[in-house]
Amino acid sequence: MILVRRVVFLSLALSGSLSLSALAQPCPCPIPAGPPPIWSGSAEVSFLSTSGNTSTSSFGGAVEVDYKPAPWAVIFKASYLHAETNNVATAEQFATTLKGIRDLTPRIDVYVGGGYLRNRFSGIDALYTGDGGAGYKILTGPTHLLRVELGFGYTHKEQAVGGNLDYAVLRSGLGYAWNFSKTASFTEDATYSLDLSDSANWTFLNKAAIAAALTSTFSLKASWTLLYSNEPVPTFKKTDTTTAFALVAKF
Repeated sequence: MILVRRVVFLSLALSGSLSLSALAQPCPCPIPAGPPPIWSGSAEVSFLSTSGNTSTSSFGGAVEVDYKPAPWAVIFKASYLHAETNNVATAEQFATTLKGIRDLTPRIDVYVGGGYLRNRFSGIDALYTGDGGAGYKILTGPTHLLRVELGFGYTHKEQAVGGNLDYAVLRSGLGYAWNFSKTASFTEDATYSLDLSDSANWTFLNKAAIAAALTSTFSLKASWTLLYSNEPVPTFKKTDTTTAFALVAKF
């Protein structure tokens, strides 16, 4: 009888110890992610060179800096492209934009922005733009994000041929992102601008890109850009396209 009591006592003591040990183990539940960083950005560089019967080379770079103290967001972008054929420059473009966005609701926001473009091989010595308006988020993620915007602004265009132009514009835009895996995404940004004093003077800009992460910092990106001007600078073509492959670093 004494032996049986000891066995029962030891069994109860062992069970209690195991229960306390199990309670002391950390919870296997995932820890909620903290808020996104206020500062973020990326820098990219691309280079292509060929030699032989024809010698060609191209260099491109871009940088983006985002400052997002909710409900505000300030986004700065700059890009540069230079291309040569047989040591003669065939393309050179510099562009920069600055945009501020303020969320009014989870889906509705207002924005104001400005930009500068220099592209002599399209006949544009300088193009200054400024506009403001409202945006609406149709899809909010995390897999699909879609935002549309509509606004009014003003453009000052310094042309290589035909003199300078100043006009008010109606501007609409669309931004889409598809995060189809944890390491890869597709983005597309489109902008339509209409001269309110000349309905034939309109432009359409579209940029599509696909990116795949190599590490937590570096990724590869392929992009295609289309710029169509219905009334280009005299003697210049209406359509410009750019295809680029770049190495991107996030910070």
